[in-house]
Amino acid sequence: MSEQPLNISEKARPSIFKNQTFGLYIFTSIACLLVITVIAIVGYIWHQYSKALTEISDDQMSQVTEMVKEKVINYLTPASVMAKLSTQLFENGAFEPRFNLSDQISDEGDHKVKLKPLITIAPESDSESGVLSVIDDDLLESYGIHLLKSFPQLAMANIADEKGNFMMPKKLPDGKMGTKIINRAVTPPTVTWKYRNKNGVIEKTEESTDVKYDPTGRPWYKGAKNQRGTYWTDVYIFFSDHAPGIATAYPIMSGDVVTGVFSLDIALNEISTFLNGLKIGKTGIAYIINKKNEIIAYPDASRLVQKGADGKLRPARIDELNKAWVTASFQEHKKTGAGRVEFESEGKRYLGSFTNLGESFGKEWKIGVIVPEDDFLGPLIHMRRVVVLISFVVLLISVFIAKVISSSISKPINALTEEAKKIEKLELDGEITTTSTIKEIQMMNNSMASMKKGLRAFEKYVPSTLVRQLIRTGEEARLGGKKVEITILFSDIQGFTNISEKMLPESLMVQLFEYNNELTNIILRERGTIDKYIGDAIMAFWGAPVDYPEHAIFACSAALNCHRKLDELNKKWISEGKPPFITRFGIHTGLTIVGNMGSDERMNYSVLGDSVNLASRIEGINKVYGTRLIVTQDTYEKVSDYFLFRTLDNVAVKGKEKGVRIYELIGRQGENLPDEILTLREAFDIAFQAYLEQDWDKALKIFTRIQQKFPSDQAAELYIRRCTEFKKNSPGKDWDGIARMKTK
Repeated sequence: MSEQPLNISEKARPSIFKNQTFGLYIFTSIACLLVITVIAIVGYIWHQYSKALTEISDDQMSQVTEMVKEKVINYLTPASVMAKLSTQLFENGAFEPRFNLSDQISDEGDHKVKLKPLITIAPESDSESGVLSVIDDDLLESYGIHLLKSFPQLAMANIADEKGNFMMPKKLPDGKMGTKIINRAVTPPTVTWKYRNKNGVIEKTEESTDVKYDPTGRPWYKGAKNQRGTYWTDVYIFFSDHAPGIATAYPIMSGDVVTGVFSLDIALNEISTFLNGLKIGKTGIAYIINKKNEIIAYPDASRLVQKGADGKLRPARIDELNKAWVTASFQEHKKTGAGRVEFESEGKRYLGSFTNLGESFGKEWKIGVIVPEDDFLGPLIHMRRVVVLISFVVLLISVFIAKVISSSISKPINALTEEAKKIEKLELDGEITTTSTIKEIQMMNNSMASMKKGLRAFEKYVPSTLVRQLIRTGEEARLGGKKVEITILFSDIQGFTNISEKMLPESLMVQLFEYNNELTNIILRERGTIDKYIGDAIMAFWGAPVDYPEHAIFACSAALNCHRKLDELNKKWISEGKPPFITRFGIHTGLTIVGNMGSDERMNYSVLGDSVNLASRIEGINKVYGTRLIVTQDTYEKVSDYFLFRTLDNVAVKGKEKGVRIYELIGRQGENLPDEILTLREAFDIAFQAYLEQDWDKALKIFTRIQQKFPSDQAAELYIRRCTEFKKNSPGKDWDGIARMKTK
């Protein structure tokens, strides 16, 4: 057939519009319009809500960050200012009194005043560095206590000189005041503790010469001295109340010489208390962290202190808070370097903001604000989801309506299309039940119903596999063939002529129909092609018209299944008073001419050649050996890995000089077969090998033992006769071991 040229409009038409059903065209057109509309609306809404959510979340977290930043600066800055101011007061002699009334001495009416300086700075000529001497003076102590009371965040004040003299007023955990004074100007040096009640009255004084503390080696002292200006220590843990704190220090100068250092220690718990009071959404938090990943302030102050491996208390790191989402927030910030992060932890989404606190305190601190996304964005997120959900529900309803409309039009056409596909596969069962009010569809329905009836009749006369191939390929049936390797099976009922003479024709035809029907179904299931029925015989082949590489395996499997099915049928027929059908099978694999044979008017898809004749002869040879399933060497070589065989003989069928080895098909590999069958197979193979080697005594002995154990084995009886004859009359050294058949 010559291909019809496409017209210009068909060539220009995009492929997307080709081969569309009418119903699909209607449905896709409506659905596309609906989808485009909904996507545009939802996309716009999603974009606007996302923008609003981002702005709102950023604004709220920025507000919280500024509040925390302002709180920290206002909390810590006064301490550094007061430290610097205090040192300037010391340097300018603001604490030097004119007299000390408690030390007035009367001498014959003349009043002399013994001045006891509070702070004396040795001249540079007297000392290499100058020395600030801190004297145990009430005024200096009062000044320190006044600072602590004026600034609630201050925990203690420290003043020390280069000689290690030291004074430290500090707040005690019970709200009272204590002052530690170290005096190294006396020998031995002394350390004095003065404890005051809430009213400032001294309740107890303790003095000792066990002086171990050296302020000049402390970080606050060395830092201020080296920096020659305001110095902030790292966060550390207060010894008394185990709370985190930080110290700011400033050097006391005499000219260019550092003579001492004044520092103020600030408790950081107040910042944690402030963070705890912040309301950030429902469950959001803010925290402060330094570059060592140590937590400076956190809403739960009890988590801020950890005990190190050496037993000493230290600030907790962020990964020690046992708060996965808080740890995850900082990890995400460090990984991305972004100030604003979005992350997921334990199945929940979070928003985070990180801002540098600045270097006002000489430290790189960051404020982190972490909020579950649903906390303060929950209503907006919910509203966005509702709008999207409603849009998609409307879309689904609209698509469903479009589907119903298109389906009511296209359903009958689709049903007929499916019927056509079944006809193409030659699945001809059932009737066409398509209903439609459209006249053209009804006419198509009637035509396809008539086609199915005709093909059902056609299938009875022509192999269904051949018909399927012709329909699938669209090839025209032509005379001719080609030589291919196939496997051929012949079957025949033993003594069928005698059976037919004893039965009524009607009963015989019913039984023969059941027989042929069961065997045909098995052969078709095993992908075989029924060539013809020859009376009670069946001829079938595998490997054409469809080329299966495993054609020999399918043929042997079909023969075994037929044999076992016949055992079932025979039991049933005997119980019904009918004669059993003992069927013999012969199988051979070889090159065979396959194709359409006959005339222009009538053709038959069949096979011919020596392989067909050999398969037919092999089926008849079963009579000689009393067997039911025989295959040739060519078949055996292809299936020996899948089935079990007994070697039978080397035979030359009638009309042939060349011999071929034949085997009895026993069962499948791995199948549970009776032990006696396996024993017979092994013994027979040994005996047959001895027979071929002309070891007549050994062969005769084994065959006799087989015949005694298996009296019904006709093959063993045959070889006993042969061995006895050859023992008397040797076939000679040139004997080829081939048994030449005199009959078909």
